Amino acid sequence: MNNLIIKSILFFLMTVMSSAAFAHTNATSQSRVDIAISPNLKGVVVDENKTPIDFVNVVLLKVDSTYLAGTITDKDGTFAFKGDYDSPRFIKVSSVGYASQTLDIPLTGNFGMIVLATESTMLGEVVVKSNRPVTAIKGDALVTNVAGTQLEHAGTAEDVLVQVPMVVGRDGSFEVFGKGSPAIYINGRLVRDSNELMQISSADIKNVEVVTNPGVRYDASVNSVIRITTKRPQGDGFSGLLRSVLRENKYVSSVNQANFKYRTGGLEVFANFGGAIAKFQSNQYGISNSSMSWKEEITQNGYGNVKDFFGKAWFSYMFNEKHSIGAYYSNGITNDRMQHSHVTDLSADDEILDVATSLRSGDTKKLPRHYANMYYNGKIGDLGIDLNADYLWNKSRSNVTVDGISLTDGKSLIHSLGANRGRMFAEKLVLSYPVWNGTIEAGEEFVSSRFSSDYVTDAEIVDDANTRVDENNIAGFIDFRQTFGRFNFGAGLRYEHVNFDYLENGQKKENQSKTYNNLFPSFFMSTTIDKVQLSLNYTGKTKRPNYGDLDGTIDYINRYTLQGGNPYLKPEKIHSVELTGAWRRFFAQLSYTYKKDPIISTTVPYGESGEVKLMTLDNFPEIHSIRAFIGASCNIGIWDPRINLGLTKQWFAIDTWKGRKHLNNPQGMVQWQNAIHLPYDVWLNVDMAWESAGNDRNLYRKACSYVNAKLYKAFFNNSFSVSVEANDIFNQRNYGVMSFSRDITRYVCVTDLSRSFYLTLQYTFNSSRDRYKGRGAGTNEKNRF
Repeated sequence: MNNLIIKSILFFLMTVMSSAAFAHTNATSQSRVDIAISPNLKGVVVDENKTPIDFVNVVLLKVDSTYLAGTITDKDGTFAFKGDYDSPRFIKVSSVGYASQTLDIPLTGNFGMIVLATESTMLGEVVVKSNRPVTAIKGDALVTNVAGTQLEHAGTAEDVLVQVPMVVGRDGSFEVFGKGSPAIYINGRLVRDSNELMQISSADIKNVEVVTNPGVRYDASVNSVIRITTKRPQGDGFSGLLRSVLRENKYVSSVNQANFKYRTGGLEVFANFGGAIAKFQSNQYGISNSSMSWKEEITQNGYGNVKDFFGKAWFSYMFNEKHSIGAYYSNGITNDRMQHSHVTDLSADDEILDVATSLRSGDTKKLPRHYANMYYNGKIGDLGIDLNADYLWNKSRSNVTVDGISLTDGKSLIHSLGANRGRMFAEKLVLSYPVWNGTIEAGEEFVSSRFSSDYVTDAEIVDDANTRVDENNIAGFIDFRQTFGRFNFGAGLRYEHVNFDYLENGQKKENQSKTYNNLFPSFFMSTTIDKVQLSLNYTGKTKRPNYGDLDGTIDYINRYTLQGGNPYLKPEKIHSVELTGAWRRFFAQLSYTYKKDPIISTTVPYGESGEVKLMTLDNFPEIHSIRAFIGASCNIGIWDPRINLGLTKQWFAIDTWKGRKHLNNPQGMVQWQNAIHLPYDVWLNVDMAWESAGNDRNLYRKACSYVNAKLYKAFFNNSFSVSVEANDIFNQRNYGVMSFSRDITRYVCVTDLSRSFYLTLQYTFNSSRDRYKGRGAGTNEKNRF
């Protein structure tokens, strides 16, 4: 594939959308009469409980029902038409799950509050109740409604994300299908600790937005975003949450947390505490083949212990609806102990050359983990202001011992000591202002960070190391969005200046130090044609290596295996275009992505003999890929099924010791999720998934599958809940991975027991949504630490 193909794909997608819109416009633009009305038509749409309804279709019609313009309600249920239209007479308000209404235009142009009634349909002896569409398009986001659906009973925000289309993962680790790890926001505030997802009840969530091509407001390294919005706050006073989770997976682990909040007037004060004690196993089998005719077979068995404790305190104060301030501070301690046994068989031409056995043990302590945020969120006239400042400082220290014996070298005892330190300061200012039928946003972001590493070892083949990375990133961006009838447009541009310095033993290395100046554009267009929602968007992005990936320190794993970063790594450049559509309870997305200089893990010989392997990373020329995803949901009595289908395919080739190899095998995914409402208000979830074998970068992944089941019951008006869960019931989630590089082909299969069981108890009182509006700065930089 080349630039001509890329341009052809873009031209094709634009042509499809433009042609459909043009045809629809021609069919509905007849017999116009030049009669002007007031340019201020507005109203708010609510349900029977007076709760605002978003994503409701509102269409402006002539007396003969000819289409004039269309829009959808926002998160507050409001809508507006601005401009002069020919002979307007009615509006039609409709949303799946509600009875439609056709209303005359009042003389004032203000419709006030429009109440939609819930609609149900009887089919024989089966009652099919049409809830609102679970998934819809809003601008550049795919929005899944939670309030008013079975997802309200999922348990926590983490349990909700498991059910959201295009999101895969669990236990605080999530990915957006084909887009990697997302930045997750709760009410506009960046989530920096996955425990936060367990602290929010699913009953308090309004909706979840998945953005697969984030715009210029986000760091150019952010390739996907998940935004969680909770319901409006209820009342003042003291509130809290107590939660305890027991997990059994050969060993028993527990996670406990307590969250407290006090609200009076505009003041909110918070305090969160928690801790986890876990023991886990770590077993894998691997085999490597190289161009030197070496064959290395490794069996690893071990376990680890983790103790984690954290605390967090913050406040927010709302002077009025237009002005609020806040700040928070968090800290934590983590102690991680591990012990692994390795058995390595080395052979050449089927002749055993050496058998080595080693016991690797050690501990890693992360102390302290300082993090602080301050924010101001306000509005002066029509000018919106969002200001954040963040500070981070952390330190980790590891002590590792490898006690080994081999047939050729006899006994050995290797000690290593490592210490990492990181600090970051970031600030971000975003200004917004309404312009015509839309808004304009402009802002700047500054991030200054440092990461240092000290490593000392008595291994003869590895040297001691002292490295440091200093990086300053200055960014400015502007984003412009407008609405023209049923069309929404947005375009933005982000500029980033990055100064990167790499130092060894206090001396700057000019070859590894770099300066980058980049522009990152974005564009989106969305429309509604009849009941079909369409969205097309493009973004230019980058992916910078994590600081650990840039660390030139070489870590001793065992006699035959070393691991280290690569200070010569360059950032990836990413261009992506996506077409998304939604109709009733169906949605689909098709995307194309081009990556230049992708960062890929690889293994190379170390030393003259080639017997020792170094696991590291490197830049490769390019990768082309396409991604398709389609999902559907329905409601049949007590049963709410949902099915998702995904497919990714890349075009990528690599030189191996066996010759040129094309890694173009597609990967498929099938998800079948089922929520069943049992008697006594008990919810049963049965989720099944299958992932096919296929290529991802320089890897070949084997197929895997899983079946999960969960029972959930809430008591006392949802204040107390109990859930019992079994994950990977048939223990089929583990899969083997084969990696290809120039000199070595390596196969690794994790053989851990994947099956696990959970018991979760949660109690909340006087539950309310927090008003903290800090959005954070330096989003991607924190992840790199």
